Amino acid sequence: MIPRWQVEELSQGVVQNMETASKVIVQLRPQEWVQDGAPEAYVEQHQALLREMEQVRLAALALGRDPERLTYAVDTFLWLDRVDSLMGSMAAGVRQYYNGAVAELLDSARNRNSDGIATVKQYMRQLAEHVEGSMQVAHREAQRCRQAIVSQPPAPQ
Repeated sequence: MIPRWQVEELSQGVVQNMETASKVIVQLRPQEWVQDGAPEAYVEQHQALLREMEQVRLAALALGRDPERLTYAVDTFLWLDRVDSLMGSMAAGVRQYYNGAVAELLDSARNRNSDGIATVKQYMRQLAEHVEGSMQVAHREAQRCRQAIVSQPPAPQ
């Protein structure tokens, strides 16, 4: 499994990437693009992206605090994947209706997210296998104990 310290580093990297990217995204004004012919959907995507980037940040912080929690790894992965998709769409809008250089900044943040997504995905799989193995051991031990209890002769009355 990926060691705890590496998961903590990954978590910190994801948080930093979200904070850096949000500084760029918060400055975008998609409502002004609509005047230039952009679809209204960019306004909604912009708001959703900012909200969901905060969810990524919170999920990554939780994963960094408690890397053994499978739900935190799953949350981080799902939020990262969603933000990646929204960021790609937003970068396309920025490129077409605003500024190519800013779109490149978003693409760069997306590339950093891709590394995080791949690592979280790998860790999530490893953690799930570990938890599943632990549950199988616990189940076998419970069955052994149950069998030992059932096979004991009844207590004299």
